[in-house]
Amino acid sequence: MSNSHITIRMQKNKMPYDFISKDIYHGHHLQNQEPLKMNGKVTYTIVIISLFFGLIITSISHASEFGKSSTHILQIDYTGNILYVGGNGPYNYSKIQEAVDNASAGDTIFVYSKTSPYYENIIIEKEDIQLVGENKYTTIIDGNGINDVMQIKSDYVTVNGFTFQHSGLIEVPKYNAGVHVIYPSDYNTITDNIFIGDGNGICLEASNNNTVSNNIISNNMKGVLILAGSSHNIISENNVGNNGYGFFFGAAIDNTIIENNIKNSSECGLYLYFSRFQMIRRNNFINNTRHVYFIERFRFAFERNYFIRNYWDNWIGIGPKILKGEMFTEWVGQKLIPWINCDWTPAYKTFTTLV
Repeated sequence: MSNSHITIRMQKNKMPYDFISKDIYHGHHLQNQEPLKMNGKVTYTIVIISLFFGLIITSISHASEFGKSSTHILQIDYTGNILYVGGNGPYNYSKIQEAVDNASAGDTIFVYSKTSPYYENIIIEKEDIQLVGENKYTTIIDGNGINDVMQIKSDYVTVNGFTFQHSGLIEVPKYNAGVHVIYPSDYNTITDNIFIGDGNGICLEASNNNTVSNNIISNNMKGVLILAGSSHNIISENNVGNNGYGFFFGAAIDNTIIENNIKNSSECGLYLYFSRFQMIRRNNFINNTRHVYFIERFRFAFERNYFIRNYWDNWIGIGPKILKGEMFTEWVGQKLIPWINCDWTPAYKTFTTLV
């Protein structure tokens, strides 16, 4: 056992989670509101013409902001104690939760696969700890079909090398997930894991500045769920396939979705509900029932989501890729009317991710 400490220097401002109701985006459409029925071809022609210049102007004016907002700078110096789960000898535990409860800031918890699966619902409320599985394919944490498999309520937690399976399936108000990162938890890293058979693979709820990368997220109701109060998160190089929804954003602002495989979604690859300033860049959209759908609010009509050089398997090969959604008019009759967004520079070939 070695003694040391993690030193992390970073300023972070927590966002209060009281500015929007949790159920505002549940059900995907506002209650008692029906989309305005109009001739589809005529409507989209009018919308395309009217928005052409507005889309260009807003895309250019905000493009530089994303690069600034999505950069995480960490200064980490760690060699903390190592606690073991499923092994032998001192500092070894039979349950992951027991090791978490006995860990201190800077510690690493190493979990062996030989006593897997671990039937647990883990809650982490300690900062600056790392959970490392021996092998992501064989180090399995099973939630027994209830609650979250793992819930993170603290900062600077790293989770690497596990399979998370069989969370509960409750959507409201708990949003059961394989890993559920919830306010006031920020600056976490979730990388190189498998999420399978969960209600939501990963859920970020009022959580900021997290990194989710190189995970396999498959056969969940929703692959990645990002809820109100979540911003400046980077979701990159994940293989998100065979889910109901690949990504689902509910009233989230300013996140980066880059270089993911989003494929075989039975409902929608990426669904944006009252969400703004997402940067969706260099992703592969393949064989989804619907690649993208969105509902925006009229008051934020020019605070758009940005699609930049993604690969679309149904793009015609010339011009922008037109993405159809709806606009909630709010003050003008409270209707849902057809609306569009565009990927102005679609990619001709798929991108290669690390997963």
